[in-house]
Amino acid sequence: MQPMLKIIPVLLLFLFLFSCSNSRHLPAGDSLFKGSKVHIDDREAKKKDRKVLASNLLAQVRPKPNSKTLGVRLKLTMYNAAGSSPKIKGLRRWIRNKFGEPPVLSSAVRLATDKELMVNLMQNMGYFNASVSASLKVDNQKKSTAIFDALTGPQYTIQKTIFNKDTSLISRFIDSSFSKTLLKKDVPYNLELIKAERNRIDQELKEIGYFYFRPDYLIIIADTSIGNHKVNLYVKLKEKDITEEARTRYTINDIFIYPDFKLRGSKEDTDKSDKVVIDNYYVIDNTKAFKPKLFSEMMIFEKGDVYNLDDQNASLSRLVNIGDFKFVKSRFEPSGDSLLDVYYYLTPYPKKSLSFQAGVLTQNDNRAGLDGSISWKNRNTFNDGEMLLLKIGGGFNAQFSGPVSQPDIYNLSAEADLTFPRFEVPFFDMTTSSRNLPRSVIKLKYSYESESNLLRINSYTTSYGYDWKQGTHIEHQLYPINITYVKTDTLGNAGRLNELYGNLIFNGLIIGPTYEFTYSTQGGIPKTNSFYFDGLIDLAGNTLGLAENASYEHNPKTLLGSTYAQYIKLQPDFRYYLRFSPATTLAYRIMAGIGIPLGNSGELPNVKEFWAGGNSDLRGFPSRLVGPGTYNAYNIGTTSDYIETLGDLKLESNIELRQRLYKFIGLGLFVDAGNIWLYHNDPLLPGGAFTSGFYTQLAADAGLGIRFDFKILILRLDLGMPIHEPWVTQNNGWVFNEINFANNTWRKDNLVFNIAIGYPF
Repeated sequence: MQPMLKIIPVLLLFLFLFSCSNSRHLPAGDSLFKGSKVHIDDREAKKKDRKVLASNLLAQVRPKPNSKTLGVRLKLTMYNAAGSSPKIKGLRRWIRNKFGEPPVLSSAVRLATDKELMVNLMQNMGYFNASVSASLKVDNQKKSTAIFDALTGPQYTIQKTIFNKDTSLISRFIDSSFSKTLLKKDVPYNLELIKAERNRIDQELKEIGYFYFRPDYLIIIADTSIGNHKVNLYVKLKEKDITEEARTRYTINDIFIYPDFKLRGSKEDTDKSDKVVIDNYYVIDNTKAFKPKLFSEMMIFEKGDVYNLDDQNASLSRLVNIGDFKFVKSRFEPSGDSLLDVYYYLTPYPKKSLSFQAGVLTQNDNRAGLDGSISWKNRNTFNDGEMLLLKIGGGFNAQFSGPVSQPDIYNLSAEADLTFPRFEVPFFDMTTSSRNLPRSVIKLKYSYESESNLLRINSYTTSYGYDWKQGTHIEHQLYPINITYVKTDTLGNAGRLNELYGNLIFNGLIIGPTYEFTYSTQGGIPKTNSFYFDGLIDLAGNTLGLAENASYEHNPKTLLGSTYAQYIKLQPDFRYYLRFSPATTLAYRIMAGIGIPLGNSGELPNVKEFWAGGNSDLRGFPSRLVGPGTYNAYNIGTTSDYIETLGDLKLESNIELRQRLYKFIGLGLFVDAGNIWLYHNDPLLPGGAFTSGFYTQLAADAGLGIRFDFKILILRLDLGMPIHEPWVTQNNGWVFNEINFANNTWRKDNLVFNIAIGYPF
C-alpha cells in the first residue's frame, strides 16, 4: 500500500505535465478550445432562474471541448502521445483511434451561430427582448474560451388564454375540457409549455374517439401587443389543414386477434377464415395453441365502444404482461362510417426455454463463494396463459481470512412456480380492467443449508397467493396460504450448540398469511424527490394458538406431531432520495422489524428472525454478528463457534451521499446505525432483550465506497469502520478516540471491506 501511495502523486504529476503540452501540437494560428462561459448581465430573471438559464444557454455551444478525466484531458493526451500523422500504423494507430480524441480547435467555434441559438432559446422561454454578445478569449498557453454575455430583458407572462371555438362537435369537446389548460394566467410564456398544451388537447380528444386527430392540427398564436410584458394566447383549429377523418369520432367495430403471427415472412393479414368467435372477439389461431377465452379476458376494448387511447394502451399492456408474446402490435382500419376494425398481431415466445445463471457471492466477513441455478420455463402450460417455472440452484461460501472464524456454508434449493395471468379465487369470478395483469401463484420450494459440521437446515414451503399492481406506483402481494416446515439437525457437540446457537434452531411448522404493500415513485423521468415504502405483515399460528390456549412454557401444542410457530411480524421499510443534480443524490433509509412471539412460541422461528451487520446493512461490522442488544457475539473468546446471531426486533437507519465522479465511476459516503433485540430475555444472550433504552444500543459505522455503474449491473466496493459499539462501556460506546489508521492491528480489527452488487438501498 505504501509504495502505491508514493506512486500516485508522481503519476498525477506526469499526467498534468504531459497534458500541459497538448497546446504544442496545434496548427499555427489556432488554439485549443477549452470551453465556454455564460454571464447573465442583467437581473430581470430571478436568481434561481439565472443559474438554470445559464446552464441551458451553455448547452447550445458547439463544438464541445475535449473531455476531462479527474481534471485532465486524458483522451487528448493519448491522442497527441500516439501522434496525429495519418501515416502512423500498428499499436500507436490503434491506441489513438481507440482511446484518443483529436483536439477541439477554436477555429471550429461559430460564435454567430451560437449567439443566434441562445437568443432563440431565451425567446422561446418568454424573454422576447433578449440579446447576446460573444467574444473568444485566448490565453498565453494557446487555449481559448468563448465568453457569452446575455441580457434577458423582462420575461413575458400569460394574461389570458382563449380558445376560438366554432360550431363543430370537435370544437365543443375541446372547449369543454379547456378548464384543464396548462396555459394559466401569470405563468411565464414558454414554447415547451405550448407544445405540451397541444399534446394535452390531442390526448383528451383521443380519449373520446378522435383517432386520427394530431397535435399539429392546432395553432396557438401569441399576442404581445397588450403591454406590461404580458401576452394573450389564442388557441384555434387549423381549419384548412384538418381532415374529415380527424373531425370524425370513431367507434370500435370488429376486433381480430392473431396469436401466432410470425414476425418474418408474414404480412399483417386480414384473413378472417378459420376464426373462433368468443365474446364478440375474433381469434384466428390455426395452431390452436391458446384458448380463445384468454383473449376476451385480456382485452379492454369491446365492440361498440367509442375509441379510447387509454383502453388501447391498457389492452396492449395486458397482452404483453401475459408473458407469452415476444412482440405485440396493433393496427386500425376504417370500416364504414365512423367505424374502426382492430387487428392485434401477437408473436409468441418459444414454448419452452432453459436458462443458466452463475455468480460470485461475497460477505464482508471475508467469506466468498459461488452460486448458480438452472431454470426451465414452460409457457402457456395449459393453453390459458399459465407459466410453469422449475428451478434448481445451489452454492457455497467459505472464509479465506479475518479475525472472526466463520463456518463454510453450502446450500441447495429446488422450486416449482405455477403462475396464472388472473385472479384464481375459488367460487368467485374476479376480473379487473387494470393495464397491469394480476397474477395468481402456486409455489413449492425445498431448501437445504449446511453450516460445516454444526447445523443442517431443511425447509419445505408451499404457498398460494396473488400479486397485482394498482396503478403505476402501488403493488400488492397477498398470500393467504403459507405453510413452511423447518427441520434443523445439530451436528457435533450438541451441548455446545445449545449454548451458542439456541436462537438459531427451530423445528416445526409455520402456517399463516402474509401481505406486502409497496409504494414507489422511482422510475421514469428522474425527480428531485422520490420515495419508496415497503410494508410486510406476517401472521402465523394465531387462530390455532388462541383456540388451543397454547403456551410455550406451560401448555405447548403441536400440529401433526410438530410444534407450530405463533407470532405477529411487521416490517416497514421507508426510503427517501433527494436528487441535488444529475450527478449527486442523497439516499436515506429507515426500517424496523417488529416480531412478537405469542402463545406457542418464545421467539420467532430462525427463518423469520432479523439480523444486523453485512454489506447491505451495517457495513462497518462483520456479517450477521451485531447484537442482540449489548451482547457481543464476536469478541467474547468463543468466536470460532459463531455463525450468526438473530433477534425478534430490529431497527436500522442509513444515510448515503452518492456522487458520480466520471461517467460510470461514483463515490459513496455513508453512515449506518442499527441493532437487533430479543423479545424475551435469554440467559444465553445476556443484554440481548429489548428495553426502553434501546436507542443507546444502536451500533453505528461510517465509511466510503466506490461504485462502478456498468448499466447491466452496479459493482459496489465499500470500506466501513465502527464508530459506536453498544457493548463497549467506555465513552458510552463511542470509539472515535481509538481510531488509528496508522496502526496495523487497529486496521485489521476495525476496517471492513465489502464487495457487493447493486446499491444497498
